[in-house]
Amino acid sequence: MQDANSDDLGLLGRSDALVALRGTLRCVAASPYPVLITGESGSGKELVARAVHRLSRRAARRFGAVNCAALTDELVEAELFGYAKGAFTGAVTERAGLFEAADRGTLFLDEVGELSQRAQAKLLRVLQDGEIRRVGENQPRRVDVRVVAATNRPLDDAVVTGQFREDLLYRLDVLRMVVPPLRDRGDDVMLLAEHFWSRAQSLTGSRAAPAKSTLTALARYHWPGNVRQLENVVASLVVHGPRHGVVGPSTLPSTFGATEHELPTLQEARASFERRFVSGALARAGGRRG
Repeated sequence: MQDANSDDLGLLGRSDALVALRGTLRCVAASPYPVLITGESGSGKELVARAVHRLSRRAARRFGAVNCAALTDELVEAELFGYAKGAFTGAVTERAGLFEAADRGTLFLDEVGELSQRAQAKLLRVLQDGEIRRVGENQPRRVDVRVVAATNRPLDDAVVTGQFREDLLYRLDVLRMVVPPLRDRGDDVMLLAEHFWSRAQSLTGSRAAPAKSTLTALARYHWPGNVRQLENVVASLVVHGPRHGVVGPSTLPSTFGATEHELPTLQEARASFERRFVSGALARAGGRRG
């Protein structure tokens, strides 16, 4: 059984929310159907998509990824479906698109809700027919691609407002996974902070450690930018702090704002974690202690 602290899937955490997510992930990965991953920006949606691929039967094939918010109407067909030589100015050679490159593998469409209406229609056709046409070609090409899409905004609301096609949502939202925000992951903040600190030390050569008051400040913060923000803050602390000794809370960004006397002590934070950890363990064991 996987250790809840292990990072073999890139999903580090022991909170109930992460344990549940990993369980759902293994079930979803074993299936052949499209997946829609929802969650706030920075919460780790691409990590979840990569884990789905790594645990699937397609793991030996390519995992492709694209940020749909960066695809204009002029680029979307060329990027997703490829183009023939001479199809447009600058097309001096032919090029396979992301769907072809990910044939028999997985294609991750990040921020799929940002696609234009025209791009949505093109994507729907591929999902329906299993075929693509390179720009400048009339010959269809069969592709076998598992699509994993992600969004940080409710696509159901976008359907109501006419910004997203309902028929495309039905094609993408076969299996849905919800990535919890960091603020709902309890003491995973401390676990992740230690992990990111160790990584930053190895990259910078720093020998400094976080002060207890710095750790409690990290545990107390609400993390609107989620895991990505935590990683960036820890990297900043390691870089801007002393090379040796301890890094105090004064090195934290001004957005933290809280003073040390407003924070719980490290002993209080640990006691709170132990209570929640034991409670969660008992719940998973059906109330049995031995």
